[in-house]
Amino acid sequence: MSIKHRVGHISEIPEDEGLRIEVGGHIVAVFKRGSRIFAVGDSCPHMGASLSEGYVDGNTVICPWHGWMFDLETGDSPFDEEARIPVYRINVEDGEIFVEVDPVAPGCPAKTRPEQD
Repeated sequence: MSIKHRVGHISEIPEDEGLRIEVGGHIVAVFKRGSRIFAVGDSCPHMGASLSEGYVDGNTVICPWHGWMFDLETGDSPFDEEARIPVYRINVEDGEIFVEVDPVAPGCPAKTRPEQD
């Protein structure tokens, strides 16, 4: 069962840039593109870069480390059909953004990107 979490006001999300947040034990990248809001898993499955630090081109986020691309609506990547990122349901109510995530088991750390050597 998904739980809805408030993540901020639509005015707090920079246009075509990402915002990294922890919500319900998940690390999520939130993007605003025009009037649309997207929420996806923050970690690139290629090498773990933070996608919230990436670049937005249309409905695509581009990883800042190696240029892998992910569709913000589906999580699919044109590089590898098995390389997908989670996509989270968004609700906007009176300008407030809510992200729905499944609960993480107690004691499990939030999913984060791997540390660089």
